Amino acid sequence: MKWEGIYKSELLMVCHIDAKAMHKVGAISDKEMREYDKECLVNSKAEKPIYADNSSNIKQTSHVIA
Repeated sequence: MKWEGIYKSELLMVCHIDAKAMHKVGAISDKEMREYDKECLVNSKAEKPIYADNSSNIKQTSHVIA
C-alpha cells in the first residue's frame, strides 16, 4: 500500500512528525512507524484528506485570499 505525504488532518500531521523524530533516534520501531503512517497519512488509492473539503470554507470564513 502506498502512502502519500498528505496528512489526514493537522493534528495527525503533528503526531506523525513527532513519531518520525522518535523513529529517527530509535525510540520507536519500524513496525510502529508503519502504524503511524497508516493512521496519519492518506492512502493514495483509497482516501483523501479529511480536511480537504473544508479548506474553501475556512478560507472564506477567515477572509483568506489564496
